[in-house]
Amino acid sequence: MSGPLPSHLVLLSELATCEPGQKVRFLGCIEEYITRTATLRLKHDYPPSSSPYVANVNIAHVLERIKRHELEVGSWINIIGSMERRKEKGIYVQAIAVWDAGNMDLDAYQKAVDKRREAG
Repeated sequence: MSGPLPSHLVLLSELATCEPGQKVRFLGCIEEYITRTATLRLKHDYPPSSSPYVANVNIAHVLERIKRHELEVGSWINIIGSMERRKEKGIYVQAIAVWDAGNMDLDAYQKAVDKRREAG
């Protein structure tokens, strides 16, 4: 019996290397919420670079299940979604699930994802 494909845990900075249609799971900080398109602009400056990595996440399909505090600028949220190919420049993800990251240790998260990637 087959079920849904698993998501791949990645850092937001790695989304640019993911294929369209690939299911990903990542963490990001809300920089902006664009209500007319139901799009969250998430950022995460890890690994540190001259400009933070940004992803555009369409939440139209999950909007009814999102809590108000999960849309506030500065909130850290977890995303599971599918990578999209668009003509516009940038990284685009169609959200399948969104939830609050809660009170987490960002440094520990970053190190854990790095170690998991290194382990293969």
